[in-house]
Amino acid sequence: MEYFIYALNHTYTDDSHTDTKFLGFSNSLEDLEKLKAKAVLMSGFRDYPDCFVTDCYIMDKIHWNNGFEKVIGEIGRDYIEKGDEIDENCISVKELGLSTVFSVSHSYTIHTFLDDERYIGVFSTLKKVEKAIEELKNKPGFKDHQDDFIICELDLATLLWSSGFGSC
Repeated sequence: MEYFIYALNHTYTDDSHTDTKFLGFSNSLEDLEKLKAKAVLMSGFRDYPDCFVTDCYIMDKIHWNNGFEKVIGEIGRDYIEKGDEIDENCISVKELGLSTVFSVSHSYTIHTFLDDERYIGVFSTLKKVEKAIEELKNKPGFKDHQDDFIICELDLATLLWSSGFGSC
């Protein structure tokens, strides 16, 4: 059985760049709407109220199975462009009764002003995270930076931003 989780992002483009801010995970659209309602009151977010994006991600899925060979993008960040395809065989993590999930990324410093970062995925248990990291450690790119995986345990339905951005 595959499970999915909802994610809320805010992606906006201004005169100089495009920026994405990850706001949180939830096991229901209702909770995601509550997060959005809190965020849209903050500076920056309220300036771009139509830029909230809801995605779904399959739990315990590694998004970089083949490793990597070079820095991606102009600032070295490479994220999943959109959520996973969810079909009728995939059900919400709500069924698992989780209160937290584990978000995993990989980031290493190329030079003073440039990091190379990839989002690996979201996992239901620390044991599954550790297994995924062990699988990736021998893949191209990852094997040269085996100690640079970042694991964050995140509460569901919690807004990860406590203030806005940009000028107030």
